[in-house]
Amino acid sequence: MLKINFRNLPSRPGVYLFKDKQNRVLYIGKAKNLKKRLQQYFLSSSFKIKKLLTEADKVEFLETKNEALAFFKESDLIKKFNPPYNQLLRDDTRYFYLIFTQEKFPKIFITHQPEKFLTKEIIGPFFEGTSLRTILKIIRKDIPFCSCLKEHQKICLNASLGLCFGFCCQKGSVFTRKDIQNYENNLKIIKKIFSGNLVSLKKSLLTQMKNLVAENKLIEAERLRRVYLALKKLEVHQDLIKEKETFLIEHQRRKILIKLKEKFALEKLPHRIEVVDVSHFAGQEKVGILVTFVDGVYEPSLLRKFKIKTILKADDPRMIAEVLKRRLQHQEWGYPDLILVDGGKVQFKFALKAIKESNLNIKVIALAKPKENVYYDLEKEPFNLKEDKELRDFILVLDKKAHQAVIKYHRWQREKIKV
Repeated sequence: MLKINFRNLPSRPGVYLFKDKQNRVLYIGKAKNLKKRLQQYFLSSSFKIKKLLTEADKVEFLETKNEALAFFKESDLIKKFNPPYNQLLRDDTRYFYLIFTQEKFPKIFITHQPEKFLTKEIIGPFFEGTSLRTILKIIRKDIPFCSCLKEHQKICLNASLGLCFGFCCQKGSVFTRKDIQNYENNLKIIKKIFSGNLVSLKKSLLTQMKNLVAENKLIEAERLRRVYLALKKLEVHQDLIKEKETFLIEHQRRKILIKLKEKFALEKLPHRIEVVDVSHFAGQEKVGILVTFVDGVYEPSLLRKFKIKTILKADDPRMIAEVLKRRLQHQEWGYPDLILVDGGKVQFKFALKAIKESNLNIKVIALAKPKENVYYDLEKEPFNLKEDKELRDFILVLDKKAHQAVIKYHRWQREKIKV
């Protein structure tokens, strides 16, 4: 097995490469602390990681000034070398990509499947979606862009928060040539950021700012100053590469997804899990919620809220069926690999019916509390979660997140009615 002299490793951000005796790159990773991350490999019980350590002959590393540069460098090197273990260690999941759509005002999305979009440009691959979303969140306040799936009549929430220009996604909006130019400039800057050359980009921005100030174009100079400050925030951000995102944790998540696949007879690993719950007050203010987990991680951007429209009285199973039918009409959202509904056998039956009426083949399970039974097949007895602690903890987390979200949405609806 590979041996490493950890005394020679820096406790700084950077990128590391496992290589074999022929100097071929086997695996590329990033770390906020190179020494700590590489030590974790030798603590892992993962068969695949042990196999990597057996095949590897040496480890090379490249220090970076900050975590952001490590993130971008990892993506660049994966694209250059396409290491076999970067694919192998992801099981059935896929890389993340940043896409710019092909339209007058291109939208920006993060996706595993860029081929499903009409794209103008694709940047990636990226190994970690959490860091990708964090970077966009940091820069978006100062470099607005559009991420609306389609045009709409009213101004969107992102535009009201200053995260989007507004005219780029609102039907009938009026915009000037200057508006178009500002939007295009923002997209160019975002593309340059993800190229990873933040130092040259900052120098260029400083030069442009000085020229604009000399020409007394103060509004344009201020816009570039905000962009410059966004880059500074990105460079000093200390949580892009999360310590919890080690292979020990990632391997644990994969073990649980494999258990889900095997226990509930799924066709593939449940990369995307959606959880449905409903809430009401004596049959009034009826609402439903949909929360989504990708690779076992909650994705708040995929939260969906529903006002119950067709059910007139307190009837949880039929309300769940309505939420599912309406959700499954949205093909543009993509479809889950597994759906979890809150409830027992009756809720399970209505969920199955809703999926069947939508002409789709999606696996559904139902969690019945407080006994913690999971219904997954009408011809079999429910599975009791107490038989498997890891599976129990994971499914209860899914259910709890949906329950918290639906209660919050229901309270908000009730308060709105009072006002």
